[in-house]
Amino acid sequence: MTFDELKSTLIGMGMPPEQLNPDALRDEAGLDSLFAAELALVLRQEKGIRIPEEEILSAATLADVAAAVRQRAGAER
Repeated sequence: MTFDELKSTLIGMGMPPEQLNPDALRDEAGLDSLFAAELALVLRQEKGIRIPEEEILSAATLADVAAAVRQRAGAER
């Protein structure tokens, strides 16, 4: 998943676009444990990508989150 795809998903989930840049720290962008659980659910339902919320929470930046999702998506093919 590219960062732009992740950003679009996060905006669709109600996250403010001004907080979303690749270098933003996950916590500072508002991607807390509850939001990570919601993101994992949305990714599974809408994109068919299974990623544990713990993996999302272990990412430091939003770019790292996108990379983790991209890696999971590639592993499922």
